[in-house]
Amino acid sequence: MWSRLLAFAGLCGACGAVNNATTDAPADGSPPARTYKGNVAESSPAMFGVDAPGKCLYSMTLRQLSIELGILPSGQPVSGQVQVLNVEAVLNVGTCPYLPADPSITNFTFASAMADPGGMLLMFQEHTGDKPGASLVAELSGNSAAYQAQLTFHRTDLGPPLDWTVLTAATLTLP
Repeated sequence: MWSRLLAFAGLCGACGAVNNATTDAPADGSPPARTYKGNVAESSPAMFGVDAPGKCLYSMTLRQLSIELGILPSGQPVSGQVQVLNVEAVLNVGTCPYLPADPSITNFTFASAMADPGGMLLMFQEHTGDKPGASLVAELSGNSAAYQAQLTFHRTDLGPPLDWTVLTAATLTLP
């Protein structure tokens, strides 16, 4: 009877351990990736457009930026996602005949990583259909205690002078 109770208790204990795992371990037995998270309330605005009568000068500010990266103990990123709220504003309200674009949410998924003199260079793919069209590249540095990501967003669906580049930084830590 005691052996059955001990076996049952062992199974229950194992279930709890599995539920608290950060991620499933790879099949080859190597350590699992750990999920690091970071948030940025608001980026500095980036100006774009033309400040002239009948033309428009705009700003793009990224808000509610959320980033998650799956990083192996070796420091190699293997997964991730970024979400951001794009907020456009007209700066020359009296002379611009157009309204700013409506706020929109853009999502990016981790695509690849390669070694870079500053750490790791991460490439992200924008989700199909998200607007405005944009690219995202991140420079990742740090260690298992915390990582710093220098994020570069660039509008790709319009050319100059209506494209923009927004730079912002995020600190990623374990939750």
